[in-house]
Amino acid sequence: MGLQDEEMLEGHSTEPEEEEEEEEAELVDPLTTVREHCEQTEKRVKAQEKLELCEARVSARSPTQEECTEELFDFLHARDHCVAHKLFKNLK
Repeated sequence: MGLQDEEMLEGHSTEPEEEEEEEEAELVDPLTTVREHCEQTEKRVKAQEKLELCEARVSARSPTQEECTEELFDFLHARDHCVAHKLFKNLK
């Protein structure tokens, strides 16, 4: 029995093993998918526009105490409201 025979018995091979690359389906977060879909709704687009206008207005002024908290909460509420109705339908 030679070296090659011993390696074959131990499960080793002298020939390079060809690794089979299995294409695994890339996992996609359903929350991200639903959020992207909800971005197209009219209510959310309007809330985002108000938030962007507020941010532009606040950044244009240097000494200001104004914050865009209300606009941010309106935007998040509009987005999450849409997502809440659609997300659980996509979960298994």
